[in-house]
Amino acid sequence: MRTRKNHLRKTHNVPSKWMDYILIGIIILVAAFLRLWKLGQVPFMHDEFTTLLQTPFNNFNDYNQQGIKPEIHSIGVQMFLWLWVRIFGWSEFWIKLPFALMGIGSVYLIYFIGQQWFNRKIGLFSAAFFAVSQLTVFYSKLALPYSAGLFFVLLMTVFWHKVVFETKKPSLGIYFGFALSAWGCSVIQHFSIAQVSLIFLTGLFFLPKERLKAYWICGIAAMILFAPTLPIFYQQHFMSSSIGGRLATPKPTFLLDFIQYTMNYSQLFIFTVGIVILLPLILGKRSKLHQPLRWAGIVWFVIIFAIAFIYSLKCEPILHYGTLIFSYPFVIVVAFSLFGTRTLSPWQTSLVVAAILFVGTTSLIMERRHFDLMYHQGFDQIAVEMQQDKEQFGDKIHFATRTEIGEAAEFYQAKTNVENRIVFNRYSTLNDFHQWLNENDGTPMLGFGWTDYANPIWEVTAVGNYPYLVEKKDWFNSRYLTLSKTPIEGGQYMLQALSEDTCRFVEGQERGEVFTYPCDSLPKDVETFGVVAQFNNEVEVNHCVVVIEVHDTETDSLLLWHSSLPDDGHFLPGHHTAADAIVFSEDLSPEGKAIKAFLWNQDKKPLDLTRLNCYFTKKSRVLTGLYEPLN
Repeated sequence: MRTRKNHLRKTHNVPSKWMDYILIGIIILVAAFLRLWKLGQVPFMHDEFTTLLQTPFNNFNDYNQQGIKPEIHSIGVQMFLWLWVRIFGWSEFWIKLPFALMGIGSVYLIYFIGQQWFNRKIGLFSAAFFAVSQLTVFYSKLALPYSAGLFFVLLMTVFWHKVVFETKKPSLGIYFGFALSAWGCSVIQHFSIAQVSLIFLTGLFFLPKERLKAYWICGIAAMILFAPTLPIFYQQHFMSSSIGGRLATPKPTFLLDFIQYTMNYSQLFIFTVGIVILLPLILGKRSKLHQPLRWAGIVWFVIIFAIAFIYSLKCEPILHYGTLIFSYPFVIVVAFSLFGTRTLSPWQTSLVVAAILFVGTTSLIMERRHFDLMYHQGFDQIAVEMQQDKEQFGDKIHFATRTEIGEAAEFYQAKTNVENRIVFNRYSTLNDFHQWLNENDGTPMLGFGWTDYANPIWEVTAVGNYPYLVEKKDWFNSRYLTLSKTPIEGGQYMLQALSEDTCRFVEGQERGEVFTYPCDSLPKDVETFGVVAQFNNEVEVNHCVVVIEVHDTETDSLLLWHSSLPDDGHFLPGHHTAADAIVFSEDLSPEGKAIKAFLWNQDKKPLDLTRLNCYFTKKSRVLTGLYEPLN
């Protein structure tokens, strides 16, 4: 009788096993589609350029001293790209392909870990989730350490589990894979180093005593392999002035925002995943097995998050969504781990996987507009818009771009036939822009684009000189404006008068009249507020800038004082435009505020203020859409 039952059980399990194989194949196909679809059309982003621009060094010593050490990224990916670019050149497809493939491989490894720790159903649900989560889809398309680091962390975890928890004695190949993948984690990204260290230390609590020696040998071997990079590690962490870059201080809601981001900011996707996680509780079939691994997965994430969050508050910001990509998969595996081995039938498992894939994919493509936002970004699209404006307006328009990395803008603009253009980079001053505008004052139109956290004063200055807006395009952290100096068909005048009265500054006069603008007159979704002063000067003027003050309406207390740099206020005799701008945020909302503005003539030379205008922009969700909600 027992033999008969065992035979029936094996017969029943055959379709379940093959169904699981089919499902993981479908999951991998979906993951591959989302990561490889038109991969060559995904433009390089700012962080990719910072690494790629270091690759032209002809020898490794120069690359190490001038390319790797000054950067904050670990040596692994930088070294790989240095070699990879020599083979395939600056091709978006070939440069991004290895990272996309590791992203696809990571989806399978998540499945493997889920079934290794718990069962195949857990692996399928976890893999399906990460196949369609914007967290992994987004970072798989970037030639940056995140996709590679995730792959090696997961690969190391697979070998780690075989060494620590499986009863079968590990082979030499498993120990070798464990050490090699641990070394791979250590040279890819700082937080992949932290993750692999946590995993290694955790193993010491559960490791059989007879494997302790081999375990330590693997750890020491990984450290020996890592040792040649220690001088670079020391230089980046203890000698460099910053490892935080351009990040903002994380908000108290960061963790909640991150979880929503991983679920594509979709209420339906959140509901679907939530139901799947809670289903065992609803059915009363919760699994209580493998508690140590559950706690380990949670603790790893909590420690990594706590380190990054506290460091970001106490020292400098280092926490962003990519920071948590190495530990978050274990939280998801643990979240799905409430399922027992027999909670769902094969067809019920298929329906759950199908629901996760379908809702996640549709939310990623339709709600998050992932392909639209990812495949159309500032560096490349500004060049496209310039080309179109050149074809439409010919010699009547000239072009300017403000960006942090001038070579990044030039990379795409050089592919056009637009000649009358200029790129202002991080070292350019507003005064450089003023001079260029004066030299091209006779050109009736301006195509102006900005990327990379450009100070809004550049846009305000452009609009101040060319106040008629023909067209505006926004992409992630980028904008392009087609502007005209005079009225044009389809053009909209963008300035509002604060004062149209001429104000004469006599010799020795430093400040003119102060003009007040109530913020209650602004739209609720205002983001940038700029002031534009137009004046004539018959003699050379230095340090002439616009000042914006934000006051509390009730108390008239000063909340913010702002102006451009004094050196940006240098003007030769003629008619000129000076500007300043502020950005409203959660810390400085327009409600209950009043703006006071005036021209600060620090050189005290005579001039005539002919007009004072204001210009404001509304919040554009597209500018932050790759990370934040679009609605």
